[in-house]
Amino acid sequence: MATPTGRLGTDLEPGAVAAWRAHSQRLWGERLAAPMDAFRHLGAVQSQEFQPSKLTPAMRTSPEAEGQAFASAETVDALIDKGAVVRTHVLRGTWHTVPVEDLRMMLAASADRILHTMGANNKSWGLDAATLDLGTETLAAVTAGGNHLTREEAGEALAAAGVADPTTTRLMHLLMHAELRSAICSGTPKGGKQTYANFDERVPAGTIAQDEAVRALARRFFTSRGPATVKDFTRWATLKVSDAKAALDGLGLQELRVGDKVLYYAEEPPEARDGGPVVDFVQGYDEMLCSYTDSKEFVLHHSVPRTRFPARPRFTSVILLDGQVIGSWKATPKKESVLIETWRVRGFTAAEIAALRRGADRLRAWYGRPEMELVLDHEA
Repeated sequence: MATPTGRLGTDLEPGAVAAWRAHSQRLWGERLAAPMDAFRHLGAVQSQEFQPSKLTPAMRTSPEAEGQAFASAETVDALIDKGAVVRTHVLRGTWHTVPVEDLRMMLAASADRILHTMGANNKSWGLDAATLDLGTETLAAVTAGGNHLTREEAGEALAAAGVADPTTTRLMHLLMHAELRSAICSGTPKGGKQTYANFDERVPAGTIAQDEAVRALARRFFTSRGPATVKDFTRWATLKVSDAKAALDGLGLQELRVGDKVLYYAEEPPEARDGGPVVDFVQGYDEMLCSYTDSKEFVLHHSVPRTRFPARPRFTSVILLDGQVIGSWKATPKKESVLIETWRVRGFTAAEIAALRRGADRLRAWYGRPEMELVLDHEA
């Protein structure tokens, strides 16, 4: 691999890597014009929890109307409804929402590796190659002609084709296998439920070689998420380290050394930020969290020992203080207000509490409520 331009990271202030990433991800700094731009910038948004996942592109986008802090959930819904983005299993074999024009590239890069990792689980559920092939062929056929099926309807079609017990976990594996084999992807939601559509009818035609796909994915990852390590990238996309290193060659990435970590980036570091602390309320699978499994030491807040962070947070969604995890939150919409419960691993200063209230108020606007009830709690 060609040696990138290097620099030492020994002069970085605590939290500087997280702040840099917040700018790279467009959580901070100049907002993108529309949610579609955010999807294209990030490439993939983890969407384990469908409704909360809409917050990730929205927060990186300029507001559409007065009184909004950022783009609305309805704008993200419109992209899903018309198929501009699709929610499917890709990369780490979990739900992601991706621009439809990038799906073939992402599958070419990582689908074979994910399918290989699924082998043992398929076997334990009695899904041999013949059953998986029958399921994939059936799902491609029954969704043809614009026929978008709910999960339950897909299970009924598989049963009618002779697939034994296409329910619960077996059905999940059959659907996921068909997604990774480019037979189906998400369709237009029906009655609030996800549907499955014929892949070739939904996704633009085209072919891309695996090495080319990995290179395109690497460029997207390090541009939108740098500074990050090679292992951050390989774990994010389920890739071999050797393939990832080969993809970095010639991308013109720069290198940053912090302790024993080597991080790569495409975007220069932001200017030093003036003003007080910044608090962001993000979904539990926001890309500020799940993109960096190898370099977690820059994800958790530097002011608190890692041992203070609970193995299971109080709530699913996450509070970031200056780009690093400091606690968790839960929102309960009511008729005229939204109840926002917060929990932090330590107490806050007066300036941090003020920033927390500003972040909560942006969340209130996202939920479209005129009032909010804010509950503050922290570890003693």
